[in-house]
Amino acid sequence: MNTVEQIKLSKNDFIVKCNNSSLKFKYVAQDEKYIVDISNMNLINATKIAILCSTYCFINDFKKKICWLVADEEIKKAINILRLKNIESVVYNANTNRMAVAL
Repeated sequence: MNTVEQIKLSKNDFIVKCNNSSLKFKYVAQDEKYIVDISNMNLINATKIAILCSTYCFINDFKKKICWLVADEEIKKAINILRLKNIESVVYNANTNRMAVAL
């Protein structure tokens, strides 16, 4: 996956279409943001997808922020180091429902 060609939202899926593949992630829409679950991805893949998608959304003037639900603090730090204004990241807590994250 080198470039994001399109991002589509279905009822339950955040679909990322790339030049040679397509990825689906579960998401929840809230008033000001989309919470997208990438907590099953490792550090490299989660950082890559978050940065590519967030950049695509910024360039294409998405109205809502993207909140990435990640597996651990290291992934959160790797994503946040770029300080993109249209994203947030939250560490998934195993004691709560993935999509019922209170932010």
